[in-house]
Amino acid sequence: MELAAACPGLGNAAVTAALPVAKTTVSAATLVAATSTLPEHCQIDGEINRRTGIDGQSYAIRFRLRMPTATWNGRFFMGGGGGTNGTLVDPTTRLAQGYATVGTDGGHDNAINNVANAGGTSSFGVDPQARVDFAYNAYDQVTQVGKALVDRFYKQAPKYSYFAGCSEGGREGMLMTQRFPQHYDGVVAGDPVLHIPLGPMAGLYTTQLFAGLAVRSGLKLANGEPAIGKTYSDADLLLMRNTVLAACDSLDGLADGIVDNQSACTPEVVNAKLAEVQCAGAKADSCLSADQIETMKKAYAGPVNSQGTPLYSDWQWDAGMGGLSGTTYNPSWRSWWLGSYASATNNATKLNFATAEAVIYTTPPMLPISTADSLSYSLGYNFDTEPIKLYTSTSTYTQSTASMTFTDALDLSAFKGRGGKLMMYQGASDSSVSINDTLRWYNAMNVRMGSKAQDFARMFVVPGMAHCSGGPATDSFDMLPQLVNWVENGIAPDSVTALASNPGYFNVASRARPLCPYPKQARYKGNGDINDAANFTCQ
Repeated sequence: MELAAACPGLGNAAVTAALPVAKTTVSAATLVAATSTLPEHCQIDGEINRRTGIDGQSYAIRFRLRMPTATWNGRFFMGGGGGTNGTLVDPTTRLAQGYATVGTDGGHDNAINNVANAGGTSSFGVDPQARVDFAYNAYDQVTQVGKALVDRFYKQAPKYSYFAGCSEGGREGMLMTQRFPQHYDGVVAGDPVLHIPLGPMAGLYTTQLFAGLAVRSGLKLANGEPAIGKTYSDADLLLMRNTVLAACDSLDGLADGIVDNQSACTPEVVNAKLAEVQCAGAKADSCLSADQIETMKKAYAGPVNSQGTPLYSDWQWDAGMGGLSGTTYNPSWRSWWLGSYASATNNATKLNFATAEAVIYTTPPMLPISTADSLSYSLGYNFDTEPIKLYTSTSTYTQSTASMTFTDALDLSAFKGRGGKLMMYQGASDSSVSINDTLRWYNAMNVRMGSKAQDFARMFVVPGMAHCSGGPATDSFDMLPQLVNWVENGIAPDSVTALASNPGYFNVASRARPLCPYPKQARYKGNGDINDAANFTCQ
């Protein structure tokens, strides 16, 4: 009752004036009644540093904090964002579990900061401070304000603080282990975008490759554009999945539709099997054309400039590019690189991020550009001259995109030293972020940390999983409970049990498997149901 009565007072000017971040305002402090899914709680809506940017747009770092009045577990939780943010994150699932929760929009609002000739929702990239807020500043400042309000409300600080997110949210989690190691005791970082501008840049490269294939194959849309989504049918990608399985599935000792021995599934092993499904004559459903095979090989090899210098990373050959559940094909992998086969327009997600590359990540931003220009910008991108602009600063944009957004620091001693624990995961068939890039970082970090990374940071590979979820995989899991157990009780996660959200990809009613801390892999014990995680071990 006392906490419920105290809630409205958190909006008072005297309270906000005492907060650790200047120019913080609370627009509403509301006691929210319990529902069938959420407990009674105090909801704080506020913002930090309302201002006008150099582009004349209004900006602020918005946040929402929810604090349960009777069910607080003594913990603070921040949820990560996605894409290029601009939408207020509100992790109510954790509120229902007793956490005080907070989220932010990253310092811009997609409903307001949306200028057509500046890339639409990418237009915040015109403003230098909005870039900084999105890159790192918003998450630091909201954490400080959120914790201070929790302390004020409960009259005690959180006993433990946790952060979890995937994709951009995973990058934000990595920020907390590197740039702001003092904030969180535990972090779950899924599909972490360690080099965020390089992913969209790699998308420009695949767009050029697949557009070239479309032109050579005579595939055009009604508007005359190359039909990127039609370069590979769903049946083609299923054939490619089955080819990868033929090459690599049994390398872990069990042919089960999952490639656990990722390290052995090399391009050389896969290429030998791809050669066996190459059409001897005209293209047919039962084979892949030589051009389809060679184009996909180039895509998996990763972006390069005209001298052959790698610009990002190669990609892991895994079996998640296709799949069939009943009569429904797997849409997850192709959505990023190709878009849907039946679409009347080019709708690949990588194409949708082209304006982000031009306006948010390129310095200075390339203007004017609209979302309608995404394909022409992608096809005209010069890999000899443009990538350097991701590492460039100017008198107006004083921090380069790389310096602000990369989360690839190898020295995590400050985070480790405070007792911090990190659980990472990523789908091996992630077509947004290369798992090879992530694993190279993890290996290098492990060396820098004296080959003791497992003491505080564990990485879990999810075979078959696409970006954050989806695909023929055991892609349903929650790492936070085990992270809490590790932080608070010292019990490290030796495996994470994961379920297949769509077991139809494996023609079964259900499937569970252990996800293993890299470099360990799941291995069948030799007896029992192969769809039961208890019959597998990590080794």
